[in-house]
Amino acid sequence: MEAEACRDPSDAGFEVTHWSIALLGEHVRSMQIDISDASVGRILRGALLQPHRQKMWLNSQDDEFRQKRDDVLRVYYEAPQDEHTLCLDEKTGMQALERRYPDLPMQPGMPVRREFEYIRHGTLTLMGAYDVRSGKLFGFLSDGHDSDTFVQLLEQVDACYPTGRGHIIVDNLSTHTTDEVVEWFEEHPRWTLHFTPKHASWLNQIECAFSDLQRCVLARGSFRSKDELRDKVHAYLWWHNERAEPFEWTYRPASWSAIPGKTSDGPD
Repeated sequence: MEAEACRDPSDAGFEVTHWSIALLGEHVRSMQIDISDASVGRILRGALLQPHRQKMWLNSQDDEFRQKRDDVLRVYYEAPQDEHTLCLDEKTGMQALERRYPDLPMQPGMPVRREFEYIRHGTLTLMGAYDVRSGKLFGFLSDGHDSDTFVQLLEQVDACYPTGRGHIIVDNLSTHTTDEVVEWFEEHPRWTLHFTPKHASWLNQIECAFSDLQRCVLARGSFRSKDELRDKVHAYLWWHNERAEPFEWTYRPASWSAIPGKTSDGPD
């Protein structure tokens, strides 16, 4: 049953993209196996097979994927405690959307109901920095993002951490690799720049912080202007940082011991 569930239905003569319990039951019964659809469903649940679901992923074609991944992970797991670790990125396209009518509040048996129509008031970008050790998120809001605004963010980070060495982790956005950025790091040698692999920005912990911001403020907010959106984001950052804790980062390669430079007390 499990093997048949993992087959492409078209290979069995079913011109559909994925199995349903009813179609899989029909297929198995055609193989002279007496089984009900309910039993098919129980077997699939027991095997943790869900043919009706799919999960998106993005394949990285970066030839240096392992080297870049391992470099970032060494920073997370093995950077000395007296060195700063910051993850930087831009949260673009934050829309100031105003709902035409107020939400209807939740009631027993009824979730919050939201008016579909909205009014657009423009967008903002959060130039963000996430402190891996403290869990704090900070930065500034702008109307757009380019190399100049990224350098402004670097300057803000440098001012917030005036002493000591540090690591800055970014993705491969073009604004992170301009001549101006390269020059900035040459002039600030106490900071080391680390790139996540291409199409692997999930290795950048600020994406987790941005996800929290999206869920807690942006997804269900109604903003009458860009200024109101700005105020709400600032209020969230203050509130978040008052209670901030670092993420419990658990991802590691299957064979950590294969990473060059691994220390003996690193994760297994």
